Amino acid sequence: MYHIFKGQKDILKFQVGNGEEFIETGFLKENEVEGSPSFQLREEDGGTRIIVPILESDHILGLGEKAFPVERKRTTGKMWNYDSYNYYLGYDPLYVSIPFFMKTGINETIGYFINYTGEINFDFGVTDYTNIIIDVKSENFSFYVLNGETPEVVLQKYTDLTGKPFHIPEWALEHQISKYSYYPEERVEEVVENYQKAFGPYAVGSVYLDIDYMDEYNIFTEDKNKFPGMKEMIERLHGKNVRVIPIIDPGLKADQKSEIFRKGLGSYIETSRGEIYTGDVWPGKCVFPDFFKKEGGDFWFDEMSKFLSKGYDGVWLDMNEPSVHNVESRTVEPDAVHEVNGKMVKHSEVHNAYALKEAEYTYKAMKPGKSYILSRSGFAGIQKYAAIWSGDGLSTFENMGLQIPILTSLSISGVPYVGCDLGGFSGYSSPELILRFYQMALFFPVYRNHKVKMGNDQELYVFDSYYRKRFSDLLNIRHNFVPYLYWKCVESEKFGTPVIRPLAFNFPKEDGIFTIDDEYMVGDELLLAPIVVQSQENRELYLPDGMWYDYESSDIYMGHRRIRSTGDLPLYQKKNSVIIVGQKIYYFGNVEREVYFGNKWHRFKSVNGTVEIDGKEDSEKIAINIEMKKPLLKDLIS
Repeated sequence: MYHIFKGQKDILKFQVGNGEEFIETGFLKENEVEGSPSFQLREEDGGTRIIVPILESDHILGLGEKAFPVERKRTTGKMWNYDSYNYYLGYDPLYVSIPFFMKTGINETIGYFINYTGEINFDFGVTDYTNIIIDVKSENFSFYVLNGETPEVVLQKYTDLTGKPFHIPEWALEHQISKYSYYPEERVEEVVENYQKAFGPYAVGSVYLDIDYMDEYNIFTEDKNKFPGMKEMIERLHGKNVRVIPIIDPGLKADQKSEIFRKGLGSYIETSRGEIYTGDVWPGKCVFPDFFKKEGGDFWFDEMSKFLSKGYDGVWLDMNEPSVHNVESRTVEPDAVHEVNGKMVKHSEVHNAYALKEAEYTYKAMKPGKSYILSRSGFAGIQKYAAIWSGDGLSTFENMGLQIPILTSLSISGVPYVGCDLGGFSGYSSPELILRFYQMALFFPVYRNHKVKMGNDQELYVFDSYYRKRFSDLLNIRHNFVPYLYWKCVESEKFGTPVIRPLAFNFPKEDGIFTIDDEYMVGDELLLAPIVVQSQENRELYLPDGMWYDYESSDIYMGHRRIRSTGDLPLYQKKNSVIIVGQKIYYFGNVEREVYFGNKWHRFKSVNGTVEIDGKEDSEKIAINIEMKKPLLKDLIS
């Protein structure tokens, strides 16, 4: 049984059963409509099966964070946030659940969003070659269908529903360093100093503190032996233009002697018997705030507000699937209960939204417009509060290459601020692997080096002079591209557009484009085809339709074909576009569009080599015609 409602901009909402939604959307209902939708709904074993036809010519994009190729057709996937340590190609599920995908065909793109925060299983033409089968473990939820001409139009409608991204501060786009763990405070400052001595003042934008900064791993505390002067250390790092971001887990030690624990009584997740639910995390036996309950959210807000008043610049939310040690499921038992709008609801029904609600109350505790949260887990709408990184990946070339389809797919699922652990988190990384990681992720909004304890040091200054020079060049390129990335992020905040995208998102009509998993676009302007294979010096790559400027050779190529790169960092700019590098605008062809730099929007116009900015002729004070000046990668370093 379902009801159909028509909303703004060709959005249909189907209320299945009572249409219960634990996460609200921005759907604006106009009227109830009649008609037969282009899918089937069936009740099956206490759940619901949705069947959507799929043609041979259809392609599937989206579905968030999945360790699969960009093309989701002929894959199966589960929505269930999971602590997926050392994942690999085909491993499922991962940390984040975004039950939104796009079916793009010859004439149109259709988006589908299932607003249910429990388990959902997707089968894209595997069991049944001609159908998508979606099994929702509930008889009460809402299901949205979004019609549009292109993936970008559908994505904009989806972010109208689930929310536009938060305003990410520009400093968060600089190079970030992290380790499990940097301590004591003298060592934290020493690492930052070593980076700046080796690579200059912009080598580190922020440093993360992992769990060893805490007093016996108790959240909202600091180890006074390791960090006796935390506030003073933060101030000294601020003096070097470096921000400090501590980790916080949701697991709070169950300790009657703890003032924080006692304050939170009455706001924790409970068992089905009405007792406080406990599970093992880093400090031992822990309780977990119920973020769906007002008391739980208020408790977290109060403690987070006090904690951040010490001068921290952001928060790193980890272990928030939520992850529980020493149990087979790695998470809270499914029949534990939450209080949602005065109603007791099993954890299994809201599991995927736990991190979303944690991020919401964390965000509320931060300074408006200046907040930065990095979260491991999330659900649809997490983009309103937090950036996401892809968790605990291996230090291998295979895992590095996998980051491109994982993170571009997450980006086109409404979560634009994404990144991975540069160098890989787990295992031992060669200098070549770290170099390729840094090249591959050059335009990922989150650009963070992070490493486990049992693995080689991978701070960039520990390597020989050849690699230090290569790393220095990359860090300078990244720093110079931050204004461009910031423009793309501000666009995303305004329109819901992704920062990084698979080629298929920008060029869905091109034959064979959905098979490309080892290249990506930045906005509409840049294409990066990184080397992701060991001991390779150049590579074959595909250029989509149009003309492209090669920053390695200064050659111009006609696209819709394969070429071989002339070097090991293949970077191309599409004709009739502009990018920002440092304090300069690099334009290629005729362009007329809004560009964001210097903290405001500008009208940029170039016609046959003549440039106007805000209606005034530029005369090459700011804008550089790349067809005339022919800049190379080395020109983007200084």
